[in-house]
Amino acid sequence: MSFGPPPTPYNAPAQDTRPGPPPRSGRRRAAVGAVAAVALVALAAGLWAFGTGGADGDSAPDGRPVAAHQAPDDIRETVETRPPSVEGTAAVSYEETLRTVGRNVSAMGTWATDKVFAKGFGNEIKGFRLGGSEASETAWHLTLPGPLCAVTRHVSVDGRTAIAYAGDGEDEGEGEGEGEDSGGGPDSDPLTRVCDRLAVFDIDTGKKMWDTKLAGAGSSLAVNVTMTDGTVVTAWGQGSAAYELTGGKRLWADTDPSACTDEGFAGGRDLLALLSCGDSADPAYRVQKIDPRTGDAEWTYRVARGVQGVYLVSSSPAVVAVAAGDVVVTDLISLDERGKRRATIRLNRDHQVLDCDRTFSAVVESCDAIVVGDRQLYLSEEDHIVSYDLATGRTDEKFDAPAGGEMHPLKMSGDHLIAYRPGRGLGRPDAIVALDPESGEETLLLLFAGGAEVSALDDPAHNDIVYEHGRVFFAARTVVGPYNEGEVGGTDQVAVGIESAG
Repeated sequence: MSFGPPPTPYNAPAQDTRPGPPPRSGRRRAAVGAVAAVALVALAAGLWAFGTGGADGDSAPDGRPVAAHQAPDDIRETVETRPPSVEGTAAVSYEETLRTVGRNVSAMGTWATDKVFAKGFGNEIKGFRLGGSEASETAWHLTLPGPLCAVTRHVSVDGRTAIAYAGDGEDEGEGEGEGEDSGGGPDSDPLTRVCDRLAVFDIDTGKKMWDTKLAGAGSSLAVNVTMTDGTVVTAWGQGSAAYELTGGKRLWADTDPSACTDEGFAGGRDLLALLSCGDSADPAYRVQKIDPRTGDAEWTYRVARGVQGVYLVSSSPAVVAVAAGDVVVTDLISLDERGKRRATIRLNRDHQVLDCDRTFSAVVESCDAIVVGDRQLYLSEEDHIVSYDLATGRTDEKFDAPAGGEMHPLKMSGDHLIAYRPGRGLGRPDAIVALDPESGEETLLLLFAGGAEVSALDDPAHNDIVYEHGRVFFAARTVVGPYNEGEVGGTDQVAVGIESAG
């Protein structure tokens, strides 16, 4: 992807130390009740790394760490196994037919467990069975009163995730909902409905575990939803709040006017908040590490003045993307455990795929083309993936695609990187591979002839690509209706899944 001419030389400024609108200290004092840690039965979250796991889950025979034990409401960190066969076969095919001229339907939300693939479409979420004779059949269908307006890619160990959606204008209560159809439709426009409800559902069953109204939420454009261990957090421009993942109890809320506004939160292992302070035409940005149970800030990083945009890439290790003196990302900044700058990674916008800035999306957790590991981060650069050392900012390793090809990072699997290698028009199949940053070795996981269905959805700048439990899923973020009056809407591929034929 090209972003124009090479940028002029620029050294990322040091942390801004000038006084300005202060971050909100004690800004979330509306904590609800006493916050107590709940002891949960430990559960092994992941799978053995490429089939070599040790007996107790602490390390593989070669000494490499594998999946740690996690509680059911922790954020899932799956360590993948090598599939029984690298030959790929269809696992899911999901299509929709649109009939409204010029209407684009948002298809946000792509999730998978070992049993079910789930996909959002307008005001609906559909679950498809995986594996066995009933594979690709609809397992469940959740219909919401209004369209989805925010989702998170994070999933808990026990298979739950969070969504925000537009309600029907009536308070459904603070308890559990069943997701029955109460109006709206898949063509409902999220930009014309107030995004005022937050829910958590079980991906395997499609059941809403709890559902609550966001007090004061007034704009679908600013809503952000994320998850960290045991907690769901949301921001909606005029406020923010956190809830227990398991039962929906509100932990804290911030709805009071302030000089600083929560732009959004990045979850995962930790919780980061992006604050915009002062004049909206020239804001001062702050990044804070937040205690998810209390809402208190543990540290604050002040972004240099003059930066045009800030994106939260990763919460742990903490990585921030900034548009310094420009409107597109120019630098990635890694932060240490105290919120101090570790290193600055200067980007080459002509050749690197970033995909941070999306229309009507929050500026957090939107840089899907960047994958962050414990020691390095990875991104696509022309015909290879390049890794950068988070401590030094220097190039660490390059993984080359076959001649004329591309390669895109998807996710970390323990200390390996899972990547997608499209075969588009090159006379070779698509592939999913695992890359070892220590040895530089590549392990083939899946090999498949993607065809037109996959090629229509395999651009990571415009579609979701999810690899989970040995399967890869390609899914649209938006589906477009017919262009002319009287024209019957074509059948559009919303999602395609590939699994091992073995």
